[in-house]
Amino acid sequence: MLKIFGIRHHGPGSAKSLRKALAEMQPDCILIEGPADAENIIHYVGDKALIPPVAILMYNPKAPKQASYFPFARFSPEWQAMKYGLKNNIPIRFMDLPQGIHFTLDTSEKEEKQLAIDEGKNHQKKEGKDVISDPLGYAARLAGYEDSERWWEVTFEQRDGHSETFDAVMDLMETLRTELGKQESPRTLLREAFMRKTIRKAQKEFQKIAIVCGAWHGPALKDMKAFKATNDNKLLRGIKKTSVKATWVPWTYDRLAVSSGYGAGVVSPAWYRLLFNNRKDVVIRWMTKVARLFREEDMDASSAHVIEAVRLAETLAAMRNLSVPGMNELYESAITIFCNGYDSMMDVVERKLIIGDRMGKVPSEIPVIPLQADLEKQIRSTRMNKYRKSLEPEERELDLRKDIQLRTSRLLHRMNILGIRWGEVKQNRRRYFSRTQGDFKEVWKLRWRPDFAIAIIEAGMWGNTVESAASNLILHLAAGKSDLPSITSYLNQTIKANLIKVMDTLLRIFKDVAALTKDITHLMEAVPNLVEAIRYANTRQADLESLNKQLDQLIPRICIGLPNACSSLNEESAMEMFALISNTDYQINLMDNPIHSELWLETLEKLTATPPANGILKGAATRILYDKKKIGEEETGIRMGHALSKGNDHTEAAYWIAGFLHGSGLVLIHDTSLWNVLDQWMAHVPFDIFRDILPVLRRTFSRFPNAEREQMLSLAKQGRINIKEKEITAIESRWDKEDIRKTLPTVSLILGITES
Repeated sequence: MLKIFGIRHHGPGSAKSLRKALAEMQPDCILIEGPADAENIIHYVGDKALIPPVAILMYNPKAPKQASYFPFARFSPEWQAMKYGLKNNIPIRFMDLPQGIHFTLDTSEKEEKQLAIDEGKNHQKKEGKDVISDPLGYAARLAGYEDSERWWEVTFEQRDGHSETFDAVMDLMETLRTELGKQESPRTLLREAFMRKTIRKAQKEFQKIAIVCGAWHGPALKDMKAFKATNDNKLLRGIKKTSVKATWVPWTYDRLAVSSGYGAGVVSPAWYRLLFNNRKDVVIRWMTKVARLFREEDMDASSAHVIEAVRLAETLAAMRNLSVPGMNELYESAITIFCNGYDSMMDVVERKLIIGDRMGKVPSEIPVIPLQADLEKQIRSTRMNKYRKSLEPEERELDLRKDIQLRTSRLLHRMNILGIRWGEVKQNRRRYFSRTQGDFKEVWKLRWRPDFAIAIIEAGMWGNTVESAASNLILHLAAGKSDLPSITSYLNQTIKANLIKVMDTLLRIFKDVAALTKDITHLMEAVPNLVEAIRYANTRQADLESLNKQLDQLIPRICIGLPNACSSLNEESAMEMFALISNTDYQINLMDNPIHSELWLETLEKLTATPPANGILKGAATRILYDKKKIGEEETGIRMGHALSKGNDHTEAAYWIAGFLHGSGLVLIHDTSLWNVLDQWMAHVPFDIFRDILPVLRRTFSRFPNAEREQMLSLAKQGRINIKEKEITAIESRWDKEDIRKTLPTVSLILGITES
């Protein structure tokens, strides 16, 4: 006796109906549509520690990127079938084509050519094409629904455990397959042939067999006599099977949703779970959760809102001839009652109560690769396990002076090297550390993702521990690079991850590449990573000597070659060089090395006197020299006067101003002589030339804070300012005579002066 239960992969109604039908049938064996080579892990479903949503992960151990997931929720019919079979000691088998064969076919050019031939022979009419692409969608459109999800929910999922559902589904699928004459793809024919082969084998052992499969395949398995065993065996003969491994991994509701890209076939998993658990009062429970969510967001949501929303949802369901309100009715009622007709506030509801934020759990007894076992051990030892329970991003501040938090930082950096990007350091401008926290603080933004499972497996090819895998991978990456910025980036990552064993090798690679690097821009691009590596080494008690030696060699080479590298650059190249100079200056300031600083300032002095250099570079160099007090106000005014003299090109002068004023315009406000030079230059620029250089000037001045621009506007209205007069006025404006009089007795007391 064969009984076929055609299902959709997820659905509370189908799951309840199947559970009831199996109890009535009491089969001797249950065959489920699932990869046959994952059958050896079915018994874990009976473990109470395996809590859905979870997924079977099938992967090729020789090429871990070749992998597939098979997700299950508590309301998945296959999950309920497995639970029922294990509870009642009924043999359970997966009957679908092994995933190892799928992997072989996926990499086979022969199958791709066959598919192209089959598509060329397909001359079906439009209805047939619609069924081929989406058979359930076609049936939904015939019933007047825009999407199959909504139609399936109304037609089947809202029924409370009726076994007749499966007969209706079978009749529908038979009609679609027979009347429209759909020609199946070669892959589907192989799958159905393998299913029939599995059924024939089971018939030799058992009397009553329950078959749980996708609704579309039901008709191809119903009449076994219509398909000869020899034909099925011939179709399957000669196909090589890739060796695969199977395991269980945690999954999430958002990954179950169609919108996630995994195509698991359920748009509203959180709603389905509620419908599966509490069908009788599901509307009241859902609306109560909506009200609770809105109150957490400081929105008005009272019990009266809940009552009115439930009434409206039930009224809409009655008008639409539904046994219970569906997701559409609930959503429309919530918008109307809670949100006054505006759906902008429903994002939180959709995320929490329609899709959901539930994550499954997998017992520790399930076999894992050595790398995953080591990773789990380190996560527990650093007390980071709690940060895997939430799907929402969480922040964790680490104090690197504390041992356990230092180990946590190293673990996260090693995971990032391996491509398991659990956390990202929140950056502050050009550095990872917050200026208010000091060098011993890191703030991480953490978010665990279920698909890290395959990333861990991929990383396992590099080593059996997190440290060894990260070390081997970073050496592999560095060996394939010939540009200095990449090598210093790997060096930086190595320091953060405390991969001490590979430091010497990386330094040798760095020396070899640096010796062959002649491009000054590459040398400058390498400085930030090298400086950060040195600062991190200091924080993490690592050896600084080797790193400092490399920086001692790099800075002089940059200083020697920079003036020539800045000659004859076009506008785009000059802007790129300007950014590099600014960043290099910032990094040298961070290190606070007197020798490097002096050499750098001497180089900038040469750059200001390099005739072919772009104006923005000369202006920037002059400003740095001025800020570092290498040149005084008078000398700066003379240099600005030369740059803005009549004999110079106005465009170059505009760029000089842009470079000089980059970052702050306060220098013009506080130094009247510089303001007067700029004011006089602006007064003599011809209008047609002014129109051409206006974009450069606008970009420069628009970046200043509003307060600075207002002060500049006030100065501009005054015209040329008398320096002595402005200085006297500025001094007088700083002091209030009444305040001076009040402080005199205190000052006299401090100085020991007696009043005469």
